[in-house]
Amino acid sequence: MPPPPPDVTPSPQSARGGALYANSSEGAKAVREDYLYWSGRLTDTSFQLSLAVIAANWAVFGSVQKLLGNAWAQTSLILVILSFALSVVGAKWMSELHRKQVDYAEQDLQRWDKECEASRGQRDPWPFTWKIEHLGRCMRELKMWLTLGAGAAFVAALLVS
Repeated sequence: MPPPPPDVTPSPQSARGGALYANSSEGAKAVREDYLYWSGRLTDTSFQLSLAVIAANWAVFGSVQKLLGNAWAQTSLILVILSFALSVVGAKWMSELHRKQVDYAEQDLQRWDKECEASRGQRDPWPFTWKIEHLGRCMRELKMWLTLGAGAAFVAALLVS
């Protein structure tokens, strides 16, 4: 393995024999940060692809009449619109679930601290809820599959026209 470049100083992790993370908490934080990054990328990418499908449909078919005359083009647009609508509804629902968690925490901080301690080492979504986790998972799946479905329908529209 080549030595590090001269401008890189040794990290505090070197005390653990060159480990990337000094402790498990740092490792968990890194995984969480990457999870948030990639789920955010999914949102960004699905939105961009949805706009691209709309633009591509318009570029290929050029008019509302031609677009409406192709069932695959219609399907691709319906899937995009459905994806947008579900994203808005999901964001509203998710924001309300998070607001309820904030209110719950503020009602009894000692209970909140006890729940934090009880969740350590458990498969527990704390400080979130199972409903928040499940809705997040469902929203990610829907964003992915609806967007990919819209793109596939557009490709089918190209092949049929």
